[in-house]
Amino acid sequence: MAPHPLDPLTAEEILTASRLIRENHQSAHGWIFNSITLQEPPKHELAPLLLEESSLENVELSRKAFVLLIEKLSGTVYEVVVNLTDGAVERFEKVPPGFQPTLSPEDCFESERIVRESTEVKERCRKLGLDNMDLVTADPWSVGYNAEPEFENRRLVQLFMYTRNFEGDNHYAHPLPFVVVVDIITGEVVSIDDLPCHTDFKPRPEEPLSIPATPNNYDPDFLPPETLRTDVKLLEVLQPEGPSFSINGNEIQWQKFKIRVSFNYREGLVLHNIRYEDEGKVRPLFYRISLSEMVVPYGDPRPPYHRKCAYDIGDYGLGFCANSLALGCDCLGTIKYFDGILNNHEGEPVTIKNAVCLHEEDVGILQKHTEYRTGKAVVSRSRRLVLSFIATVVNYEYAFYWYFYQDATIGFEVKATGELSTNLIADGADPRGHGTVIFPNVSAQYHQHIFCMRMDPMIDGLQNSVTVTDVKALEQGFGSEENPYGQGFTLIESPLSSTKQSVTDVQALTNRTWKISNSSSIHPYTRKPVGWKLIPSGAAFPSLLAGPESWIRKRAGFATHSVWVTKHKDEQLYAGGLYINQSKGGEGLIKWVEDDENVEDEDIVFWHSFGVTHIPRVEDFPVMPIESTGFTLKPNNFFTTNPGVDVPPPRSSKSKLAELYLGATKCH
Repeated sequence: MAPHPLDPLTAEEILTASRLIRENHQSAHGWIFNSITLQEPPKHELAPLLLEESSLENVELSRKAFVLLIEKLSGTVYEVVVNLTDGAVERFEKVPPGFQPTLSPEDCFESERIVRESTEVKERCRKLGLDNMDLVTADPWSVGYNAEPEFENRRLVQLFMYTRNFEGDNHYAHPLPFVVVVDIITGEVVSIDDLPCHTDFKPRPEEPLSIPATPNNYDPDFLPPETLRTDVKLLEVLQPEGPSFSINGNEIQWQKFKIRVSFNYREGLVLHNIRYEDEGKVRPLFYRISLSEMVVPYGDPRPPYHRKCAYDIGDYGLGFCANSLALGCDCLGTIKYFDGILNNHEGEPVTIKNAVCLHEEDVGILQKHTEYRTGKAVVSRSRRLVLSFIATVVNYEYAFYWYFYQDATIGFEVKATGELSTNLIADGADPRGHGTVIFPNVSAQYHQHIFCMRMDPMIDGLQNSVTVTDVKALEQGFGSEENPYGQGFTLIESPLSSTKQSVTDVQALTNRTWKISNSSSIHPYTRKPVGWKLIPSGAAFPSLLAGPESWIRKRAGFATHSVWVTKHKDEQLYAGGLYINQSKGGEGLIKWVEDDENVEDEDIVFWHSFGVTHIPRVEDFPVMPIESTGFTLKPNNFFTTNPGVDVPPPRSSKSKLAELYLGATKCH
C-alpha cells in the first residue's frame, strides 16, 4: 500500500535518498547526512483534496526527501531534494558560509570525545585533582553567535564540564570551572575559557577552587533503600473494553476528532488535517500544527556565559532527542505507540521505538448540573485523548502533550523537568543576582524557556482571518445613559488585517484572546463568522529579556511577542529560520512580517509564543519536578450547541469507598 502523502519517510525511502545522492554527487572526502526528512507536498495541491475528504489512492503526488548534507573535512553544507518517486536528485545546492544545520546526536557524542581526548583538557582536569577522564563529563551546547572572529565559519560545540564520583553519579552536583569550544569538523579544541566562580565578573584561574564532592543523586539505584517512600499504593488505569480510539496507519479517530500524525528529526510530533464531525458533517479545523522553535536564554551577563543560550529545536532537533517511551512509566492505560524513523550520519535509518504515545485519560467532570428543586444531578465525566512525546535535550527533559477533549477543546502543554544546568561557585561567593545556590558550591542560573507554535488553520476552509478580543469596562460611569449603574463591560473585537498589525501580546487585564474565523461560514444564531479562539496560559507572556542589541534577541525575534500572523508559504516552517544554529539572526518571523501582507480572508499561519521564566529553587535539585506552560484552543461560536452534551453519564463499577481499606471510623 502506498504511503499517505504526509506519512514520514520509511526506512527504505531514507536508504534510497542517501543512495541516490551518493550515486549522483560524489565527494572525495565523503558526506555527513545531517538530516533526511519528508518534503511535504505543496499545500495548494494537497489541501483541496483533504478538504473534499477525497481518496488519495489515484492522486499523483511525488514523494520527496529534503536532505541537509555536510561535506567531511571541508564542512561545506548542501541542500538537496530527492524525488523518490522518479528516482532523481532534483536539487543540489551549496549553502553559503555562515549557515549551520542542526547538531545531531552523533555531533554531540563526537564533541565529548574530542574533549576527553584533548591534552589541554586532561591537564586542566589534572590540576583540579581529576585523573580519571572516564568520570569527566561534558555537556554539549550550541555556541550561538556573538561576532567572535575565532568562531566564524566553523561548526562548533561548546561543552560545560563536570565530573562524577562514580559511574552513574549525578554530575550536575560536581561542576568544573571551565568551558571548552570544539570544532567537530576538524576535531580541534578551539578555546578553553575559565568560568567566573566568584561574585565579580573576572575568572581567577590562579586561585585554587574546590570541586564539590558531596553526592546529590536522584536515581533510586544510588539512594539508600530506606529513604524511598513506602506509602505509595498501587494505582492502575484499566480499560477492560479497550480504547475508544481507532487507528488507520497514521490517522487517529477518536470522539468525533480525526487527526493525522507524523514525526521528524526537528519538530518531533507534527499534527495534520485535524477535523471534527458535527451533525454528520466532517468540518476542517487545522491543516498542520507543530512546535516551530524555542529559545532558552540564560541571564548571567559574565563572559563566557553570554554564549549560554540554546535554540533546542533548530540547534538539536526534538526528534533527534526523543525518548523511547516505557510502558507503564511515561504513559498509563491502554497505549498505542508510534515509532520515529530518522537517519544517522551514514544516511542509514535509525528507529526510535515508541517515540510517540497515544492514550486516554480521565480528567474529572466534563459538565454537571443539579436541579436543586428535585435533587436530581446530571453529570458527565471528561475523557481526553493524549498524544505525547518526550525529548531529552542534554540536561533538560521536555514532555510535550496534545490534549483533545470531548467538548472539542484542544490543549497543549509542555512539562519541563530533568536537570538544571549548574555552575561552580567559590566558597563565600554569591551568584550576583543571576542564579540560586541550590547545593553547596553549586549555582543554577536564571533563564527562560520560550516556545513558538506554528498553527496552520483551515477553520471551515482555507480562507481565515484573526481578531484580537479584549474585555473592557464601559467608559461611562454611574448614572450615564449607557451604563447607569456603573457595572457594564463589553467585548472589543479588533481585526488583524496585516502581518505587521498582527504582532500582538498577551494582556491579562483585558482577558485578551485571539479568534481565528472564516467570514464565509456564518453561524446561524450569532450571524457572525464561526471560529476558534486561542486562550493563552498564565497571566502574562514572559517576553524575551535579552536586550535589543544582543545577538540572542536578533536571533530569537519570534520570542519578543505573543502572536504573529503571516500569509501561508510552504517554506516558512521555522520561526527563527531554517538555519538558526550559529546564525546571525534576522531570519524567520521578524523578517516575514516586514512584507506587511494582507492576512484577512487569506490562507494564513498563526504563530503563538509562550513560555516561562525560570528562577531556580533549591527544590529543583537534584532533579526538577515539572514546570509547565501551554495554551488552549476552544471552539468559539463554531457549533450550535455544547458538542459534549451527548457524552453519557459514567458507568464505572470499580470505584470503592476508602473505608473498605481504612476500616470504619469509631465514634466515642
